[in-house]
Amino acid sequence: MKFFVTFKYSSSYENENENKIVEHTLEYEAKNLDELLSTLENEDYDDEIVINFNAKSDCLATERDEIRIMDENNKIVWGDK
Repeated sequence: MKFFVTFKYSSSYENENENKIVEHTLEYEAKNLDELLSTLENEDYDDEIVINFNAKSDCLATERDEIRIMDENNKIVWGDK
């Protein structure tokens, strides 16, 4: 079954004006929602989407949070409805 997961990626810099926040949707294949959630929990992700290459201060952290999961029928099965 296909799932479409929308994430909120964010970065935190010493200078808060250099922080970035980006929403991005990725497609996954899983047998069911539980398998997908397990995959997401253990997945290493590329945080380059929120790296501010023009920043003068140091990056303190990057994060990725799931916002919404839709199934292949465009039904929201987890998150904001």
